[in-house]
Amino acid sequence: MTNILVFGKNGQLATALANTRIGTEIKLDFIGSFEFNLIEHISDIYRYIINYGQVDAVINASAYTNVDKAEIQGAEHAWILNALAPEQMARACKTRGIPFFHVSTDSIFSGTKTGAYRPDDKADPVNFYGVTKLEGERLIQSVNCAGSIFRTSWVFSDTGHNFVNAMVALADKYPEIKVVNDQLGLPIYAPDLAQALLQATAKMIANPAQKFAPIYHIVGGGKPIFRYEFTKLIMRTAGLQTKIAPISSAQFAAPAPRPANAVLDTRSFTSTFGIILPDWRLGLKQMLLNNGKGGKLNGQ
Repeated sequence: MTNILVFGKNGQLATALANTRIGTEIKLDFIGSFEFNLIEHISDIYRYIINYGQVDAVINASAYTNVDKAEIQGAEHAWILNALAPEQMARACKTRGIPFFHVSTDSIFSGTKTGAYRPDDKADPVNFYGVTKLEGERLIQSVNCAGSIFRTSWVFSDTGHNFVNAMVALADKYPEIKVVNDQLGLPIYAPDLAQALLQATAKMIANPAQKFAPIYHIVGGGKPIFRYEFTKLIMRTAGLQTKIAPISSAQFAAPAPRPANAVLDTRSFTSTFGIILPDWRLGLKQMLLNNGKGGKLNGQ
């Protein structure tokens, strides 16, 4: 039996991991803020992992993900959760001789590149959230423990705060909503992310002598899409009649800027692990069916 300690319990990824099965040989033990508050006990993370008991690997699915709040008032908490806590996890894993798997983000890139970002492309974040996530990556790599960093982007699911849920909630309130038309990305359905992550980590744990890359990208299969077009697809799929008006990011004026291009290149991930990443549009349909918004899919 492989025992994996997972930091994070109620977020989109952790929730999806809890519902993912890739065999009976892997047991996931989830640690949420109720069991161990990372912010309040930042200095105790190393000792907590060292003394935990039987652990064969650690997955960090926790993060401070409120991008706008990080920019204006959540700097300290974002820094602890996204940079300092992962470093302590990595140090403890190195001491125990087990791999550490960390989830990062497209926000470490500036978004100015033409084409998809490769794992080895230069990082240059445009907001403070991205700065904290990039520092977390750097600190983990400086520890030089076994394992890898997995970057993802535009995650959506039935639970938690995400773009799809936000657009559906706005559509229930207003006859027309405005959405930026100059931000491009590749979404991923959280259950698909969880499945791919567990398959990859299981292979890495089972093959400790094999050399794996320090960073991989996991996003949905299919074509990239602008947020404006993404929102129109959400409305069509959910059978909603809300009008969508395009605006620029400058007009929207969010507290934290976003990368104009958030598309991640997954070729090194798929070739290394032989995993087919499902088209994110299929995940969107499944999600909206799950929460009762799949009107058009039911023939309505």
